[in-house]
Amino acid sequence: MRFIITLLLFCLPASALAGQRAVYRGGDGKGMTIEVADDGSAVVRNQDMPDNYGILKDGQFYLVSREKGEWNVARAEDLAAAFDQVLPPLFKNLFGAASAKRPNSRGFRVEAKGKRKILGHEGQVYAVYGFDESKPKESKEVVVSKDPELQPVGKAMQEFMVSTTMMLAPFLGKAAAEIGGDIRTMFTYGTPLSIEGSLQLASFEKADIPASATALPAKPKTAAELLKEIRENSAKM
Repeated sequence: MRFIITLLLFCLPASALAGQRAVYRGGDGKGMTIEVADDGSAVVRNQDMPDNYGILKDGQFYLVSREKGEWNVARAEDLAAAFDQVLPPLFKNLFGAASAKRPNSRGFRVEAKGKRKILGHEGQVYAVYGFDESKPKESKEVVVSKDPELQPVGKAMQEFMVSTTMMLAPFLGKAAAEIGGDIRTMFTYGTPLSIEGSLQLASFEKADIPASATALPAKPKTAAELLKEIRENSAKM
């Protein structure tokens, strides 16, 4: 009986796989892998940093890292709340329903420039201004797709980019929150297929993503614990 069940599993068509795996490549040969399980949870990894990644689970995004063999997990919203205690309030509207298309002081704007297919996905090409506020007249080309099949990948990618940008708050200050807002605005146009000078979708496939892939490796730290760590690290700088 065990042999028959195994044989049937190997004979299942690829369409029976409910998960997704998207691989993005960067110009430097590095890139990002996003795996989405059938329950909607996801894991996002920079391929050159295996011990630092993000997990989207039950509508919450977590940043995961390992230092000296010990795993650390922080919910992005708790980390934002902790930063707001030691910096001028920056991230109050960066998470949740408050994040929507909106203008900001950095000159961020988007102009449609036609259409292009990438890996069979129809994409809208945009010239995006404001990535570098010191060069307001320069734009980057971004190709995004409204394909519903790509939306779970886009959601995970968005939260990872916003959360990792937030980690730069001690160095960027207010700009970190503004860049996070720009990222959210860009994702309202669709899931990126290509970001000039950064990433391009290299593969997208159905995949069997086990629940263990999106499991938290440790208990998330509380906002109070994160605040204590931030203050201790600031004192050492």
